[in-house]
Amino acid sequence: MNKTLIIGYGNSLAGDDALGFYTVKKLLETDLPQNTTAKYIHQLMPEHSLEFTGYDRVIFIDAEESEIPGEIKHREIHRSDLKDTAATAHEFTLDSILLMGYWLYGKMPEIHLITVTGCNFDTGESMTPAVEAGIPGVIEAVFSIIAHEELYSQGR
Repeated sequence: MNKTLIIGYGNSLAGDDALGFYTVKKLLETDLPQNTTAKYIHQLMPEHSLEFTGYDRVIFIDAEESEIPGEIKHREIHRSDLKDTAATAHEFTLDSILLMGYWLYGKMPEIHLITVTGCNFDTGESMTPAVEAGIPGVIEAVFSIIAHEELYSQGR
């Protein structure tokens, strides 16, 4: 059975950017499958690159700015999709941290990114209703990704 890490990230005090925090909080109240770990981090850091390589699959949950508030998107990310965007030590992105893990440790887990489009990233502890309403859909997407792998590994 694959080891899965679910990472919700973003600023829990910046409106819709708290999506990762609140989604992981809800996920931890569910019955997560064996070999699945869920946690929240405020910001992606270079040292996370080693941690991510210790898993077969990593599912990232984040808010993003786009056109339709509350829209849920799921993307599987492959190494060929990644661009090194780190210009300085203070500008690490998901791409640059995943690439760092590959360059340093020679491993790239299966990567999934689930986002919900937010529209308010101002200081504050509450998310907009559209983003908050997206949390159950994000949780459903997480369990779908995990279930898909379980079905595939059982030959169904």
